[in-house]
Amino acid sequence: MNKKIAVIASWIHAVRQRHLVEWYNDLSKENLEVQLFLGSKDKKVPSAKNYKINTKQDKLKYEILNLFRFRRTSRDLKKIRPLVEYNPSIIHLLTSNAFENIHPLLENNKTKLVVSFRGFDINVFPKQTKENKLRTQKIFEKADVLHFISEDLKNTAIGLGAIPEKCIVIHRSIQIDFQKNFKCPLSDRKRLIILSVGRLVWEKGYLYALEAIAILKNAGYDFEYQVVGKGIDHYMLIYHTNRLNIQDRVNFLGELSREEVNERLTAADIFFQPSLTEALSLALIEASYYGLPIVSSNVGGIPEVVENEVTGFLSSPCLPREFSKNIETLINDSELRIRMGKNGHKRMRDRFSREKEIEEWTDLYKNLS
Repeated sequence: MNKKIAVIASWIHAVRQRHLVEWYNDLSKENLEVQLFLGSKDKKVPSAKNYKINTKQDKLKYEILNLFRFRRTSRDLKKIRPLVEYNPSIIHLLTSNAFENIHPLLENNKTKLVVSFRGFDINVFPKQTKENKLRTQKIFEKADVLHFISEDLKNTAIGLGAIPEKCIVIHRSIQIDFQKNFKCPLSDRKRLIILSVGRLVWEKGYLYALEAIAILKNAGYDFEYQVVGKGIDHYMLIYHTNRLNIQDRVNFLGELSREEVNERLTAADIFFQPSLTEALSLALIEASYYGLPIVSSNVGGIPEVVENEVTGFLSSPCLPREFSKNIETLINDSELRIRMGKNGHKRMRDRFSREKEIEEWTDLYKNLS
């Protein structure tokens, strides 16, 4: 395969978007000529290069080295000289917000464009303003392939004007150790651990989680609710924790390392995710892989991960009493927790392995012409 593939993101948070870095590292091991580009170099992502000029020193270097090559090139192309010099056959935007910078490179009609959509860019961004919707539709028009991480997200995009023939779904994935069989022992603790992992933002529905936790506390149940993550709603959630008088049950742990998150998943009894909107939750995939029964919302791509009453319980969003009832069922039935956890682990091994995702991407790149 002689195609040069430029995988681009304007920015990647090395912790919160670690799955993208890991995905790229696994992809680069395949028989592909592929390079990761970021809008600005990040020392925490050493495999990446810049796709645009960021310093005066770089600008001078490209002026000298590429004087004749870029003499007749537009000003917009000169801004992305590192990417132009790479001369990709395929550009894959991991995040759609990089489109404005790279779209001048598409004018020659030789470079193929794949754009990935991961949730906010379809479920929220186009609905904020008319300009945002038009910008999204422009990407739909220019791209050769529109990639979505869930069927629900794809269908939403089609409703916004995406051409169905351009749309594909490749689920995000996790590294799976097929040699390891997770055992789900009965917890010998009197105080069970309920765990949530995710950014502290309105989309994750944490306010309704706290309301559900208050209902469970008032019903006399003894447990600890651990929340991993940080975000702009942190102090608002602290306020409501105090308002509901559940400080003795809620523990905000902040943003943890991958190893620390895995330790929390191993120690937990129930995973709780009351999202208001969700494309396809990596946190749910990982929780099920670790053998945790799930309590979550029946929204977006969540039903593609969680099979209701098989690997967990799904209910309508924004209903704390429904969430608390489902958690109560799991608290009172340890065998059910074990059974749902085992079902979830098997489902993740069968459907969300990294090997399966890499194979799908490799086929797509090779067949794109």
